[in-house]
Amino acid sequence: MAKQFNVEQFKTEAVKPLFAVAGATELAVERARAYATDAQKVAQERIDALQARVSKVERDPKALQNQAVSAVNARLEELAKDAREAQAKFEDRLADLQKDARDLPTRLQKQLEDALKELNDSYADLAVRGEKFVAAIRKDGVKAVTVKAKPVKKTAAKKAPAKKTAAKKAPAKKTAAKKAAPKSA
Repeated sequence: MAKQFNVEQFKTEAVKPLFAVAGATELAVERARAYATDAQKVAQERIDALQARVSKVERDPKALQNQAVSAVNARLEELAKDAREAQAKFEDRLADLQKDARDLPTRLQKQLEDALKELNDSYADLAVRGEKFVAAIRKDGVKAVTVKAKPVKKTAAKKAPAKKTAAKKAPAKKTAAKKAAPKSA
């Protein structure tokens, strides 16, 4: 059973790829022409817009001079306004600095008083500690110095904050009493 070939069908099937290539070429040319037409329209619109802008430009020297003068005057007004704002800011800052300068002595006085209070408290704390140390030496002699020297350092490092709060309140009264006693004696 041999197949029979239809010559006409064979011719049409053999030519189909050529027709496809011709159709693709025709489509590419059509699209290229459409693109060229669109590009030409866009270019023409841009040219028209540019010509409209160029026609608006003044060519009269006096008109150009007037435009330049008005632009310079406007800029000068802006600069003057900026200068006034800068001067106002400067004056405000200067007023703030003057106020701070007036307040400076009171702030320094307060800081000095705080420092002196802390110094007096530390002095009273050291005086109490020294009094205890001298009493221990009088009681036990040199043994108190050698035995108590090491524990005092350890306890001083650990208990220093607790003693300061108690010493700050109590020693102030003690020092006042001690000062009063020597003056009357």
